[in-house]
Amino acid sequence: MRIIILLLIVLTFGWANGLDALLEDYKTESELSKKTKDENAGHLIVYTRDELERMQVESLKDVLKSIRFFRYLENRVGEPDMINLDPVVFSSKSIRIYLNDNELVLPITGSGFSMFGNIDMDFVDHVEIYEGFPSFDFGIEPATVVIRLYSKEAKRDAGTRVKVLGASHGSNKENVYNAGFAEDVAYFVYANHSQNKQDTYTVNSQNVKRDMTTNHFYGSLEKESYKVELNAFATKHDGFLGLLPYAVPNDTNMEKKFINASFGSKFQNDSLTFNLSYINSYGSYDAAYSAPVVFGGYSLIEQKYDSEVLTAIVKKKFQISNHTLSVGVQYRYKKFDLDDVKYDSVQSPVQQKYDNENIYSLFLEDAVSLSENNLVCLSVMQQHYDRNKAMKDEDISQLRLSYIYSNKKWISKTFLASQKFVPEPFMTAEAHVGNPKLEPEKYLSLTQETSYTNEQTLSKLILGYAKTKNFLVSDASGVMQNAKDDFITYYSALEFNYFFRKKDKLQLQFDYAKLKFPGDSSGVVEHYNYLIRMVNSISKFDIFNELVINHGFENLDTGYDYSAGVKYSVTPDLHINVKGENIFNAGLTRKYYYNITPTPKQLEVPVIEQKFMVSMEYLF
Repeated sequence: MRIIILLLIVLTFGWANGLDALLEDYKTESELSKKTKDENAGHLIVYTRDELERMQVESLKDVLKSIRFFRYLENRVGEPDMINLDPVVFSSKSIRIYLNDNELVLPITGSGFSMFGNIDMDFVDHVEIYEGFPSFDFGIEPATVVIRLYSKEAKRDAGTRVKVLGASHGSNKENVYNAGFAEDVAYFVYANHSQNKQDTYTVNSQNVKRDMTTNHFYGSLEKESYKVELNAFATKHDGFLGLLPYAVPNDTNMEKKFINASFGSKFQNDSLTFNLSYINSYGSYDAAYSAPVVFGGYSLIEQKYDSEVLTAIVKKKFQISNHTLSVGVQYRYKKFDLDDVKYDSVQSPVQQKYDNENIYSLFLEDAVSLSENNLVCLSVMQQHYDRNKAMKDEDISQLRLSYIYSNKKWISKTFLASQKFVPEPFMTAEAHVGNPKLEPEKYLSLTQETSYTNEQTLSKLILGYAKTKNFLVSDASGVMQNAKDDFITYYSALEFNYFFRKKDKLQLQFDYAKLKFPGDSSGVVEHYNYLIRMVNSISKFDIFNELVINHGFENLDTGYDYSAGVKYSVTPDLHINVKGENIFNAGLTRKYYYNITPTPKQLEVPVIEQKFMVSMEYLF
């Protein structure tokens, strides 16, 4: 590893050919993204269009595997779950993902991350990731991390592009997009098909797999201040180890379908916005066992669910003297059906606790410019969860205070947040493991970010503390419970960027987290993550190198994930790409329970498997 690191540094300085303007790309991106707003929204990570292309980012996990404080993980059924705590099936309910202004949400889990945490990225222009309890301006429900994907559009991408990719194990991807103008209407249409095939693992004489097939369509129409979008997504994949942590299935199948239609409009110089979004989703899961399972005595489980979400948001901004006021009224309706469960083809008589909820939200934000360099912002949000008397209604208050100082070289950001997260339906309404008596989780966090720029460098330091009351855990029978003790986290990150040409840079990053889980007799868990990334161009070649080191994660072994790629521009319209992920097959590995009684047993597999790929892009 030392040789690789040394080579990266030597190559970096060897290709440096002079000084550039003060972080030109960083400033340009900040202007495009409305820097003042973004700085106030949270601790921001931006992946520009240029970075995504030169890094050959094929799916969202290529980005998430190296962000500070978190790592891309999957749960025991092969779904994205960045805060996975096996054997809990899904723990990332507070990680929210948006496509443009629309949240991609599944009402059962409270977040769409389980479905879109590994979404294809060929239709995405740039990515913004906000950490540290981001602004309430983003959505109707609170979050710890907000991932915003911004699609390509006709203004920049007029024409047609076709891409084909082949990879290890027979994996493949094919997609096409077309963008342009029909009279005064801008349109963008994208379609993708992919098959992600991975290794097969043998556990207790059973073969378990994580293969997945995905079909994706996205289209948008835009005229003046109006925009209509349609996003359809479907997956079929193996269920890996299945939902049960005490038996290994001999066959598992999962299927999901998702469709989102939305309408957005802006008025009064974009100070008044309206957005309406409708989502319909369907899913199924089945697992067959060679012998009746210990708890339950069945050999086949089949479950289906369907859900729908309607979201309406109206926001208005006012400028009064040195105050920028933002007011938002938001409404979300969720309907979900979880009780279509069969054991050995016999319908379960157990019924879910409730099947719909209405969420009403009102937020107010006052950003006060004390001077040219100082900004103070107070945000409050009041929410009401109406469960139609099937369960206890919830009235939730959220509070966020921020202070920002900036000049030509320094930016300092301080955030204090007090938030509550209402348990989602799969934790409360699910017939078998749901607990209708769960209390909301209460979060208190304090974070500080300081960054400094000069002619060629950008340096950043982040410090944070968070405390969670009523942290959700599962008991011995799998039923969700509120922990009696607090969950405490201390974290820090140090980042250094050296810009040695106009668009070329070396990035060094270290982050550390110290976690005290409630009731954990072993004490604290400490995480250490290191990142070395270099992106540069030589003539017609774009070269990407990245080394990610992870250490200290519970149920995860230390990983050294080295990835690299070369993009060759045959002509301005034809590109040939070669990339390797986890090239030395030494990346982060994950342990999953497949037996918890009488002796716990775990299967260890790579989080991101070794893969080599070749692709071609043609624009016309």
